[in-house]
Amino acid sequence: MHTLNRILLAGVFLLAAGANAQTAPAVVTRYCSGCHGLTGMSQSPYVPRLAGMGVSYLAGKFASYQAATPPTSDEVFEIILRLGAVSSDGGITPAGKSEMVGVAHRVSDKDAKIAIEWYASRQPAPGKAQKGKAIEEGERLYANGVESKGVQPCQSCHGTAAEGTDTVPRLAGQHAAYVFRQLALFRSGARRESPMAEIARNLETDEARALSHYLQSR
Repeated sequence: MHTLNRILLAGVFLLAAGANAQTAPAVVTRYCSGCHGLTGMSQSPYVPRLAGMGVSYLAGKFASYQAATPPTSDEVFEIILRLGAVSSDGGITPAGKSEMVGVAHRVSDKDAKIAIEWYASRQPAPGKAQKGKAIEEGERLYANGVESKGVQPCQSCHGTAAEGTDTVPRLAGQHAAYVFRQLALFRSGARRESPMAEIARNLETDEARALSHYLQSR
């Protein structure tokens, strides 16, 4: 009976997985789910969660990948897919960017719109509840910023609950490692395409880390 129960339980999981795969649009299943998951809740700490993001925000990000120079060959793109996109220090490597650029140049505008609307409509999961001094510091920074250094309160753009808007990304429940990496890119000047480049450059490393863990806990 114990073995039969396990078989039946396995069958339930397979049916559920099949239902999810059938529900998600084909473009999501084929191009997006491997990294971002079928419902936009990626499990890799270095890949952003897309569930609940604004349509305009996701469309803008995708357009930036479309505007970038595509990989030189299908072979390079396939190698990137096989090797992954995470560096030894947890950052998104040029390979990761190339993967997204490759996808952006492979899918049609219609399919891109379908994928964007799909992820924007997914229900985000609650963050990983945490406590401690770092979380408290992150909450303070998020709510108040650092006036003496010209760091504006994060909530003024991202919302009091870090829920984001149609044009500003949702940060609640986002992976701490991903947020920390993006803040590092803004602070170094490697990312300059948003007002965050000016705001983040005055953050200390410990402050950026506290913010990242606080947001993951939301």
